[in-house]
Amino acid sequence: MVTFAVLCLLACVLSVKSDGPHLVPNFRPPSVPLVVVNPYLSIWSDADHLYDDFPKHWSGPIICLSGMISIDGKVYRFMAKDTDLAPDVMTQVNLTVYPTQTVYVFQESGIQLTLTFSTPAFAATDKIPTLPVTFLTYTVEAIDGVSNHTVKIYYDNTAEGVVSDTKQMVTWDYASLMPGQVAMKIGTTDQDYLGQGSDRINWGYWYVSTILDRGMIATMAPAVDTRTAFMKGKVLPSEDKNKPRACEDNWPVLAIAWDFGTITPGQPSQRWLQISYDQVYSMKYFGTAMEPLWKHNYENFTGLIRNSEYETLKKACDDKDAEITEALYNAGGQNYATISSLAWRQAVGGTIAVWNNVTNEPWVFLKEISSDGDVSTVDVMFPASPLFIWHLPETLQLMLLPLLNYANNDTKEYGLDVPYNLQWAPHHLGHWPVCDLEPNRQEQMPVEESGNMLLMIAGVVLQTKNLTFLDPYWPLLTIWADFVVASLPDPGNQLCTDDFEGPSPHNMNLAAKGMVALGAYSQLLRMKGDTASAEKYETANTQFIQYWTTNGLDGDHYKRQYNLPGSWSLKYNLLFQKILKLNLFPQSVFDQELKYYMSKMNTYGIPMDDRHLYTKTDWLMWTAAMASDDQFNSITSAVYKFANETPDRSPFTDWYAVDTAHRQGFTARPVIGGLYARLLTAMKN
Repeated sequence: MVTFAVLCLLACVLSVKSDGPHLVPNFRPPSVPLVVVNPYLSIWSDADHLYDDFPKHWSGPIICLSGMISIDGKVYRFMAKDTDLAPDVMTQVNLTVYPTQTVYVFQESGIQLTLTFSTPAFAATDKIPTLPVTFLTYTVEAIDGVSNHTVKIYYDNTAEGVVSDTKQMVTWDYASLMPGQVAMKIGTTDQDYLGQGSDRINWGYWYVSTILDRGMIATMAPAVDTRTAFMKGKVLPSEDKNKPRACEDNWPVLAIAWDFGTITPGQPSQRWLQISYDQVYSMKYFGTAMEPLWKHNYENFTGLIRNSEYETLKKACDDKDAEITEALYNAGGQNYATISSLAWRQAVGGTIAVWNNVTNEPWVFLKEISSDGDVSTVDVMFPASPLFIWHLPETLQLMLLPLLNYANNDTKEYGLDVPYNLQWAPHHLGHWPVCDLEPNRQEQMPVEESGNMLLMIAGVVLQTKNLTFLDPYWPLLTIWADFVVASLPDPGNQLCTDDFEGPSPHNMNLAAKGMVALGAYSQLLRMKGDTASAEKYETANTQFIQYWTTNGLDGDHYKRQYNLPGSWSLKYNLLFQKILKLNLFPQSVFDQELKYYMSKMNTYGIPMDDRHLYTKTDWLMWTAAMASDDQFNSITSAVYKFANETPDRSPFTDWYAVDTAHRQGFTARPVIGGLYARLLTAMKN
């Protein structure tokens, strides 16, 4: 067991370490991930300093987490901006966003406070990373070198994280734990499990827990009472028994205060708390309510709190951050490592892992955050897939299974028999968190989604070397591949993933997707041992690619549409040829296109095509992943500049204007995982 003294030393090392060579110092994210676990438990800071504004849900409403510190009797605010909190602030001197952790450093009156938000956002197939938890670690040290200081710290959160409307009724209580621990919980009285209609949850229970310590007090009471007591140096009030009541009625909070005692130079001190969320049920799949995956490993939620080990998880986050940032830096330098570190929790936090009690295995669902709210949208999973293929391929496999099951007409055993009768892959499964979509209600993207599914499956198999999960689905994949063959070389007039632009006739980028997808399917067939079938698709594909390169050429580049001279577009769909190491389009196509794209570079990047001055962050970074080192660095620097300078403060957007850095739409979408494409093209295997 790691001792408390050793933990303090580790925390001290973390608190004073600089961003190092891997991350750009003084990067200003458009929004900072704080508690980003899944689409419901997703809290961000949209401000330069943690005390400039309230923390917020990704969709915009406030979810207040607040913090104050008392130094030698003088109280300062360091988290949230509220009239009930101290007016003076502890000056923020540094902020670093790592893949799984966000580290703030504050200084005032000879004291340095390091506040670290740690979320074990790893892989859904492992026991530890499925835990719906974030740790807040407070490390206090004297930095004036000569004086001792008395320090106290205060934390609270309102009930805004458990309601979709602050008028909803909430109740609160202590949770029963083993000696030495304390936990408080709060939730709505109605508990509308799996209710639709809001991006925010209104069921389940929010927990705050910590270790019992001399000088620590935890209570549930009105915000104004607990905050005023701390600012006046008094003991926090006892539990408020006036419950249930509306979230906004005198704002009940879960509050903790620690008395750190005397802080001596060279002897830092540390405390931590754990924010946890018990959704009870996470998803409903064609009639079957599915529990969160952690319930497969723990008897109940208080058991989870008792057994989730701070030391183990904090070290795991430290190790994971070091591993990922080093890989990012080696593949693309500081700018790339910095923006991709910011993207990690946003991408992984767009998913939730459940236990499928019908097949007795984990499944993972992904939300189309902000743009539609759909469940497991295939053309949202696809741009996000590079992150998962690179580091979490088993997780991507578990994301594909609910879609494969649906398209394979296997929903009856879940309670709703919804026959899937289309010749192409589905677009999505329903509206979060309920999967119940009939195929005729799909947003139809025939070539887009069929190609996406074939390509993601091939990407998973490339990494895992496992074909067995496809055993029930080979006939389905053949149906999709045959549909793609019938649609090529010109897919006609249909929607692609960029549906905000409307149907796209004779789209060369969409055609390229179909051709690379057929190459992927041929590769899968060869791995399966079906060489004859693979050769059949390869022969057809050779003719399609010849048509593409001949009829799409427009002087020094390739057109956006076969029938539209003078047009151009980012052919980001060619990326998977590089990822899967397929021999399809000649290298000259990549070289010619990238050279042309660079001639269109603007202040904050390259537009998607000739029609607009906006781009998609994911597609632009996919394009960069296929580029030379100089081209990659130029594109990445422009995207970094956008993230660092955009005036629109919200979680990393994937749709912005390259001339003004203004967000065009979308926020917090998991597609930002596309930034990890460079790591796939840089792989040696």
